[in-house]
Amino acid sequence: MVHTGPVSTSNNTGQPAAPQSWGAQSRQDGTTAGKKRSGLWWKILVALVVILVLLAAVAEFGVRAYAKNTVVDEIRSSAQNNGTELAEDPSVSFGTSPLLLGLVQGKIPSFDATIPSSLDVSYEDSDQSRPVVSGQPEMAINAKDMSTDTGDPTAGEITVDTTLPPEFLLAEIQKSQAQGTDGNGEDGGDGGDGAGLLEGLIEVTGVQMNTADNTMDLEITGGLATLSMTPVVEEGALNFRVENLQILGMDLPESMVKSLTDSLQETVNDVEGLQIQSADITEGGLSVQLHGTDVSLDDVSSSTSTFSDGGQQNS
Repeated sequence: MVHTGPVSTSNNTGQPAAPQSWGAQSRQDGTTAGKKRSGLWWKILVALVVILVLLAAVAEFGVRAYAKNTVVDEIRSSAQNNGTELAEDPSVSFGTSPLLLGLVQGKIPSFDATIPSSLDVSYEDSDQSRPVVSGQPEMAINAKDMSTDTGDPTAGEITVDTTLPPEFLLAEIQKSQAQGTDGNGEDGGDGGDGAGLLEGLIEVTGVQMNTADNTMDLEITGGLATLSMTPVVEEGALNFRVENLQILGMDLPESMVKSLTDSLQETVNDVEGLQIQSADITEGGLSVQLHGTDVSLDDVSSSTSTFSDGGQQNS
């Protein structure tokens, strides 16, 4: 007789095994296949994410390298156009925020650059009244939220750190003195004939940084006297506190003191859109930090280049 029902078999214990349904077998196979398909899709998704991350990383690396090279080339070209040569490449970086995303949004989150010194100070025919200054001192620039508008680039915030070396400060003072002499001629100043004569004889022949007292010491007439000046930042501008000084029993003429302080103040304060945050005497010179918000980068660039513009003109 032929049995049409489920087939029953015996197990090793001699007991009849439970009948197995073809439907149950089909359901089990279907569930296993579904799990396999689900696991496969997860693997594909993970693989796609990894590929996209790698592509984004490659793109980010490429964009950063291109942007860095472009900025470095532009800085070098600008220096050459001004008649100077950088001894080494500027250091440029864009922080940790994604540069690619910033470019898409129209703002570069962070930008840092250190421009090496191209400063050169010399004197025509060894004449101390005719300084020639070219280039500019080393600068460290940190900018945040820089717009990518090439027509009018701006920065939400920018900080510039630089140190003006003694030889540069001396050249600026000597240039100012020479211009004052040319402009005033035989003007005796405000202190009478004695003071006028004294002013005509006095000249600054050296600048020393006194870090212990945080003063800039000006050597007067080859060591005849020393004029100490302390940098003071007031309302975003640099001023100098000058100690009272007498030479040959007479006070240093007020007009000369004002000329000295004015020449130094104009050198640092005339930076469009930036204010002085701090000024300190260091072994390397007068260290200055400038800061500004929502400023035009074109204005900052042209203003910082004036650190040495005045000295390039022959007195």
